[in-house]
Amino acid sequence: MQIDIHAFVASLRIMGEGMLGIFAVMAVIIAVIAVLNRLTGSRNEGQRES
Repeated sequence: MQIDIHAFVASLRIMGEGMLGIFAVMAVIIAVIAVLNRLTGSRNEGQRES
């Protein structure tokens, strides 16, 4: 069995770009959720809901 090193390295690069894209999308989603939480936070922060 022979492994094509050039194809393997190319596939690693493509996989790395995909993982970076997933990480970027997750970071954007987390940032949007954090901003929405600050904008629409609870009005009565001292009281606890039952």
